[in-house]
Amino acid sequence: MAVITHDAKLNDLLVDLCHSLLQYVAETSPWAKQPETAFTIEKLAVQQQRHISRLVDLLQMRHWTIDFGTYPSDFTDLQYLSVEFFLPRLVAAQSTLVAELDEAVHTCVDDAVAVALLRDILAGEQDILTQLQQLHPQPATVVATS
Repeated sequence: MAVITHDAKLNDLLVDLCHSLLQYVAETSPWAKQPETAFTIEKLAVQQQRHISRLVDLLQMRHWTIDFGTYPSDFTDLQYLSVEFFLPRLVAAQSTLVAELDEAVHTCVDDAVAVALLRDILAGEQDILTQLQQLHPQPATVVATS
């Protein structure tokens, strides 16, 4: 029986993780009113880098030629901005990344090694999303009653 792998899909996820908005923001060292917020973002980027390393390790073990990609050109205008500017965008981008990882867990179902790794990474990326959401709480909505 042939072993089915989804290395191309894993490489696509690797590119998205390597060049996520979180990684970009951490590299640009945005201005922050509260240094703790900037520190938390850097810590989350390091956590995400561990996920990147694990994907790279799997792809290398499989002798896949890795394409690390580049940052989206949209990011080039995101210089000299505050953490507060980035927070809602980080939450949205991380939500998209979590959804993509969740979809990959189901797409790669016949690649047990990849699925196990993706589940671990998904849990870690969900944790990152939760922490970003805590940094940028949504304003409470007021419901009018009559």
